[in-house]
Amino acid sequence: MTSQNIPRNRKERRAQDKQKQSPIGIPLARPKEELPKGKTLIDIAQERQLLQLSSVTSPSIITQHINPDGSITEVPVPSDPVATPYLDIILYSISLILLHFTLTLLVQHQYAPERPSVFPLFLSSTVFSPAPWLIVLLVALLHPQASHLMMQIVFASMAIMAGTWLVQASNEDPYLAVMKKAPALGTLWVWGIVELRWEVAAACLAVTGVWGWWKGFALW
Repeated sequence: MTSQNIPRNRKERRAQDKQKQSPIGIPLARPKEELPKGKTLIDIAQERQLLQLSSVTSPSIITQHINPDGSITEVPVPSDPVATPYLDIILYSISLILLHFTLTLLVQHQYAPERPSVFPLFLSSTVFSPAPWLIVLLVALLHPQASHLMMQIVFASMAIMAGTWLVQASNEDPYLAVMKKAPALGTLWVWGIVELRWEVAAACLAVTGVWGWWKGFALW
């Protein structure tokens, strides 16, 4: 670039920039700052009421279908049913089966005349025992609806019944009956408490404790 082509002030620099072109031959210039003369996309959307929020109390999803003549038809789509929480069911079932085995092991250590072998006891309390499979069936049926009011009542009743029965069996029944009842009752008690809301679970534990105190049972 020669000295003659070098802009000497801001005005000459702007004039030189306007004369520049892009590598593909398009003149480089600032876009025109003019308001659109016709309707914008926002104006069209407002005329067709596309920007209005649907009611929050609507029980279904509303889809809009554009007809060939440009009109819009709203088609309600029923909401999908609640998916079954298979992962939660599997995790709950495995946890409760292991809890049943743990309680069986503790009871055997407490009351059995001989120290039990862990692996045979694990098979007899999980694979070959009907109690864990019954609990798995109950988890699959009741857990997906655990947040409903009726299910909360069911779990509260189960927790109170299992807790009070376990306390009574531990204090009054012979040791053979305790060895058979305690693992299943303890598993149902823990499961019922876990499924409840915390304030309901605390109330159920309080009912069990007050009932045991009223009956004169030792809770430990």
